[in-house]
Amino acid sequence: MTSLYVPPENFSPKVEGLVDLKGTVFKPRAMKADHKKKRSQTTPASTTKDINEERKKEMADQAKKRLVRNVSCVVDQAQPTDEDKLKLVRKLTQKISQHIEAVIGKGDEKLSRSSTIEEAANNKEIAEHLEKAMPWLDGSLEHTLEKHMYPRISALLIAVSKMVQHELDKDNASSADWYRPIFPHEKTDTKPTYADDANRIDMGLVDCPADDTTAAQAMPNYRTLFIVIEVKRTSSKADTEEAYAQLFGYVRHLYACQPDRRFVWGLVCCGSVANACIFTNYCAYASPNMDVTTPNGREEFVRLLVGWSLCDLRQLGRDETVSSNLQLNCLEINVPTSNSKSGYKAYYSNNVVVSADRLFGRHNRCFAATDIKPEKRVSDDNPMVYNAVIKDTWAMFSNEQASSKGKANIDRDDDDSDDQSALPASAAPWPPTDFEPAKNARCEVMILKKIRKIFGSEFMKGRYPEIVAGGCVYQPSSPNNMPDCTRETIGGLDLDQQFTTPFCLHIRYAMSPVGEPLETVRSVRELLIVLRDAMECHFAIFTKCGILHRDISNNNILVVRDDNGVHGLLIDFDCAIDSSLVGSNRRPERTGTLPFMSVANLENLPFERTMLDDWESLLYLVCWLGSYGINDTVPPRDDAYSLQIRRWSVGHDVLDIALTKRLHLNTMSNFSEFIADNFNTSQPGHTLLKRVAVVLHSTLFIDQKIGLDANCKGSMIIDKLDTIPEDEDEDDIFSLRDIAISNNQASRKRIDPFVERMVHAKEISAQLLKVMEKYVEIAKKLDS
Repeated sequence: MTSLYVPPENFSPKVEGLVDLKGTVFKPRAMKADHKKKRSQTTPASTTKDINEERKKEMADQAKKRLVRNVSCVVDQAQPTDEDKLKLVRKLTQKISQHIEAVIGKGDEKLSRSSTIEEAANNKEIAEHLEKAMPWLDGSLEHTLEKHMYPRISALLIAVSKMVQHELDKDNASSADWYRPIFPHEKTDTKPTYADDANRIDMGLVDCPADDTTAAQAMPNYRTLFIVIEVKRTSSKADTEEAYAQLFGYVRHLYACQPDRRFVWGLVCCGSVANACIFTNYCAYASPNMDVTTPNGREEFVRLLVGWSLCDLRQLGRDETVSSNLQLNCLEINVPTSNSKSGYKAYYSNNVVVSADRLFGRHNRCFAATDIKPEKRVSDDNPMVYNAVIKDTWAMFSNEQASSKGKANIDRDDDDSDDQSALPASAAPWPPTDFEPAKNARCEVMILKKIRKIFGSEFMKGRYPEIVAGGCVYQPSSPNNMPDCTRETIGGLDLDQQFTTPFCLHIRYAMSPVGEPLETVRSVRELLIVLRDAMECHFAIFTKCGILHRDISNNNILVVRDDNGVHGLLIDFDCAIDSSLVGSNRRPERTGTLPFMSVANLENLPFERTMLDDWESLLYLVCWLGSYGINDTVPPRDDAYSLQIRRWSVGHDVLDIALTKRLHLNTMSNFSEFIADNFNTSQPGHTLLKRVAVVLHSTLFIDQKIGLDANCKGSMIIDKLDTIPEDEDEDDIFSLRDIAISNNQASRKRIDPFVERMVHAKEISAQLLKVMEKYVEIAKKLDS
């Protein structure tokens, strides 16, 4: 075992707030750990309560959709892959289980004469803990209060850990670097530090260094917790479902607060039944029931606990390539230099600027970093100077490598979204164990290298990321030469389960330049410059390289400041697609960040995506920033929870959100009433921002009426009729009004603008770019 992750001093990963941008996150910036407080910290109490209820409902929905129960390989994932350690786990499991059975009185009487059992029984501390645990083990706690269960469960956990240490001490192995005691926190029913809500966990486990188990005495801390345990009085269906829903909410905090988390374990104890869970990128897997009132259930529970103490760090969900350098007060992160196990370069960071704060998805993390090792301890007096941004992500394996069976599944329902909490998991094929990760066509590294090759060193320099180093991550303790991937985290799935579980690769790379989040713009003028630059780069990348970005959002446009002023940087090509590699008949994927996804993406319409889907996302981004404010200096709105635009991120499902957007965009009056007229008037320059939104909307949908160029065909409604009903004074763009048609009336053919605009995508995109250029010039004049 290397070193356990210990957060460096004053090291503060970001945990997103409740309101801020409704679950979206910001991309890298060079900033200190004591960053500005977010809007969520000044959110009215009533709003916070409403959003907490909303989150609770969301987690319940996620548990219903994403939880796969009765997966036999879950406990196996905690067993060491090293054969000698695996034999030791089996030996310890058998001995400890025999001792527990003897104490309960349900085992073979001969066991009590075993020298090993006698030695353990003579350990007063272990005996006391087992005695305390008896009401849980014999079932007499059924229907009692939850709080009465906590000390009983804790007692068993401590007893097993003490017995493991007792056995290892006899072989002088308790000081081995691969052994770590697992202990419950003494404090129960409490809110862990670094939470962004008021929810209290029932219990928590911490993995301690073998020579220091005092961590269990401290207050639970989401930065150091190994596992959250959710406890319920009974094993009824209602209690069990509630336990899983609550556990889902806690796991999000673990991902957000621990930069070395690859996957997360969880544990629910409902009555006498325990279930271990593994949370991966797109699903959570629960073990079969371990009923601790039965010998078999107790033995399986012990096997789980012993395995956690002796398995490799990577099997606990830790990343062995990310460690804390406590002497330098920073993280040391190994960035691959090739797609092999041996090639990597060390980077140093004291700033996690994007945390993996979503329960499901790619779990993107970004670190402001340097490849120059600090000469002395990093502090406020000796700050780190960043020269790169490290991105760590779990990218979905290339769909182009799908087998025929997997391809059919993908074509039927292919979802790949950064906001996976709102989208169903996609079916995807798993590659063979000897697959070549370098051939993964969806790899962002390969896409950026292609752009660089076509653009050369100067064209659009500083407008898109340049890869300095990167590739697939390999865990050092992995017994094979397989890169870190879904097979490493939950590899024991049967074939049917594999075809309903997206296969992801763990990819990490360093890139430059170092940008700041979009929220760091200081004015509407700067915002428009940054957005214009990003979309100018977007246009060039598609027209020259054939690569469509497909995820325009607040996350993926950064602010770069240099001697020439401020400009925009377009990042995050995880969802990008190379049009030269994808057949035109293939059904498009649903991609993007939920509030900014185009209607065609939300509805997963069966036609080609174009640059206009990304321009539509830009329109939503302008509206979002106009409604909530472009940066943290804008006072929070008292009516934030009731704004119509909020429905772009909150709905029963994605189709509900798509219908809402169609309603809001359907007519100019709708767009004004629901969206544009509700821009935040506390934002300086809100009038100009509103005008930009109106013109973008009209150019995208009703161009001939209000757009800058009357010759642009746009995606306006196309009429094929002799007469138009006189009472229609405004085009119903999305055909939301019913028009009576009979043999005696004129017929009117309605064409969905999302289909019609495909033909003119390049022309309309060029016109939209002119819109941005025009308003950048207007903003500059207003500021002069």
